[in-house]
Amino acid sequence: MFCENCGKQIPDDAAFCTHCGAKQLGGSAPSQPISTLPKPQPVRSSPPPQPAQAVGGIDLITMGQYLIMFLITAIPIAGIVMLFIWGFGSETGPNKKNFARAYLVMMAIAIVLGILISVVMGAIMASIMGSMYYY
Repeated sequence: MFCENCGKQIPDDAAFCTHCGAKQLGGSAPSQPISTLPKPQPVRSSPPPQPAQAVGGIDLITMGQYLIMFLITAIPIAGIVMLFIWGFGSETGPNKKNFARAYLVMMAIAIVLGILISVVMGAIMASIMGSMYYY
């Protein structure tokens, strides 16, 4: 006879399978291995969840990886170096590459705006100081 659990051949009078240890139900054991019997298909009410690592062959970045990237970019010099490595490196996935490039663009815009505001504020202060009379 064959085991009801694993399908391996066991002695006809065995109470337990010698391979997997499953209890046998006397004479109700199938006469052929379990592997050749049709297995019932499970009924799913919803589609299985998609893995977060491969959608269309592109690795996705998890929330934890984003948090680590934000923490790394907070380090003054190392953060900028890492943004250039991620943004222009050949071994970086497209999600991380786009994030790094967008971050660099936003940093460049912030620097330009900071310089413009400083120049305007300096000009205003210079005009105020130049119009004052000292006695």
